[in-house]
Amino acid sequence: MHPYPAKVRTALQLMHDAGVPQALRAPPLHRLLWRLGITVPPPLLAGFTANALSMGVFFGVTWGVLMLPLFGVLVPLKTWGIVGSAGLAGALFGVIMGLIMRAQQQRYRLPAWRSLPDGRAA
Repeated sequence: MHPYPAKVRTALQLMHDAGVPQALRAPPLHRLLWRLGITVPPPLLAGFTANALSMGVFFGVTWGVLMLPLFGVLVPLKTWGIVGSAGLAGALFGVIMGLIMRAQQQRYRLPAWRSLPDGRAA
């Protein structure tokens, strides 16, 4: 098996048993972090706030960096306008993704990350 932390292996086995598709169980960034030994919860087991913040910040920063040249050339916005639009886009995306992950967690009847034992998967 992968050299993931024990709690992550437990979570992956639990999601596999619940029929969660591979793409939802272990996104690429999470797999990289787990291989580095960093124990972060999979998105389906993380809480709403953790998902909203992590996904929102990532999206907002990416949006801002990608749109900076476009805004600078096509739309005469000042720096605060670009930062504000990236922040708003990140906040909206984060809330929506937090709600989607919460709905998927309920759909597959998965427990919260903090309720999982630190031991190995059965």
